[in-house]
Amino acid sequence: MLLTAVVAGSLVVPAGPSGAQALGDLVDDLGRVRAGLDAANAQLMTTREQRVVLQGQIAEVGIQIDGLRSRITAAQSEIDRLVAEREEIRRTVRARALVLYQQRRPAGPTVTLDFDSPMDLARRQVLGRAAARDDEDARVRLGAASDALAAARDELAAERSRLESQEAELAARRRQLDDLDARIRSQQAELDTRARDLQQRIQAAIAAGIIAAGGPSLVGPTALTAAQMAAWWRSVGYGGYSVSVPIETLAQIYVSEGNAEGVRGDLAFAQAVVETGGFRYTNPGNNFAGMGWCDSCSNGRRFPTPTDGVRAQIQHLRNYGDPASRAARLAYPPSPYWYAPTSLDPAVAAANFDSFFAKGWALTWNQMGRGNWATDPGYAQKVLTVYGRMVAFATGS
Repeated sequence: MLLTAVVAGSLVVPAGPSGAQALGDLVDDLGRVRAGLDAANAQLMTTREQRVVLQGQIAEVGIQIDGLRSRITAAQSEIDRLVAEREEIRRTVRARALVLYQQRRPAGPTVTLDFDSPMDLARRQVLGRAAARDDEDARVRLGAASDALAAARDELAAERSRLESQEAELAARRRQLDDLDARIRSQQAELDTRARDLQQRIQAAIAAGIIAAGGPSLVGPTALTAAQMAAWWRSVGYGGYSVSVPIETLAQIYVSEGNAEGVRGDLAFAQAVVETGGFRYTNPGNNFAGMGWCDSCSNGRRFPTPTDGVRAQIQHLRNYGDPASRAARLAYPPSPYWYAPTSLDPAVAAANFDSFFAKGWALTWNQMGRGNWATDPGYAQKVLTVYGRMVAFATGS
């Protein structure tokens, strides 16, 4: 008898050959949507990088404009000072001329001249000419300085105008990038919706038994309780436990973190058992899923606490199992110890989570080996075997 499953919309996916074909079409569609999301993510990252550069350029131009304004103000102050000094010299010269010519007295208060004497008259004339020369020299010198400062002021004003024009141009480019960012986000939201719809259809096909061979999905509710998981672990008799919290606490962390992110915490626990030999080998610190290890790597990633290690594992499983996963939709910010290990910057971690290259590559656990999470072709089966034993223990079967 054929099984049927009604999923999103009016699509009905039957079991059997035609159902397999329909499912293949869904998976192909999901692959295309995922490629579109990857392209949108890459474009969004490029746009944001360009915007950061523009922000820096705008800030630099703003600093230059502020500096020019200060220099223009200083130049104007210097011009005003020189003009005032020139006027003061002119007043002094005029006053001295009045003393010499109107009052017929010498400029110096301690010098007495006899204006009936030809000698004193000559001295008065010499003093007058000297005063006139001094006045002319001062006028020429101050005039030249004033002209130079005025030219500098005009030059600075022109430079300010140029920089303000450049600032306006950069601001316009930033607005264009903001608009592009908004359009990409809108496109990304549409693709996310399509990806979620396709994933729901695929999950419905899994539930209908069409791809039972694919194994359980990575996302979904946790089936086993923390007590069942811990009791199974104790029943096996694993030795050399190396985690800083009791196994019951660790199992509860898996359940809590899994439920928070919509990931199968019980299967993640089984994965950790495979990766660590029953939690014997968790070095480097609190790394329960071989994160950062590779065939040619000397060591893996470190996490400060057991919760940090489990959270990074769960969030990474979400990224593998959900082609529409986004940092903004996580219960907790993406682990900086995994997604931004160098800077521990939350913004960098969020960007790296969103742009993860293998997003949605493993909708079911049977897709986790052969180069996805691990290179071992038997990796998924090892995890599922452990999980099967956990379920058998919990159900008494």
